[in-house]
Amino acid sequence: MMFKKHTVAFAFAASLLLVQTASAREFADIYTDCGLGAVIAPRTPAVAAVTNVTFDLGTTAIISNVSSPDTCQGGKAVAAAFIHEAYDSLEADLARGQGKYLDSLAALAGVSKDGKDTFAASLRKDFAASVAANGYADQTRFQKAENLYNLVYRQPESRS
Repeated sequence: MMFKKHTVAFAFAASLLLVQTASAREFADIYTDCGLGAVIAPRTPAVAAVTNVTFDLGTTAIISNVSSPDTCQGGKAVAAAFIHEAYDSLEADLARGQGKYLDSLAALAGVSKDGKDTFAASLRKDFAASVAANGYADQTRFQKAENLYNLVYRQPESRS
């Protein structure tokens, strides 16, 4: 447990150093303007910051700030990270046809509230076919997440 705390503290400090050298953006702004939090709650900075910290200690927000500060309001990279990290929960939501992870995925993919149900139904159908295909059980978590990512951006509602 002690090792984990030191590892997290070190990673946080290292990312802070990267942020300071890579961008003039204030550190607090990264947690509200970047990552998953910015996608889910673009008009509510407090919720955006809490979402980023809760999801992955703000790592995705920091990475998106460093790698593409001009497009720091989400994007496909954040969706890919979300799919990989939350794959098991997304799989469960897709099996049910609803859930907060599926809602978050729709938001990350840029699906409007009006198109969310169509997006979810179409993605669920495509995902079910993918899961039923030969070899699915032998895939790595990364391969499964990559497949889901590709399915998400094949949906008409997520094309932008």
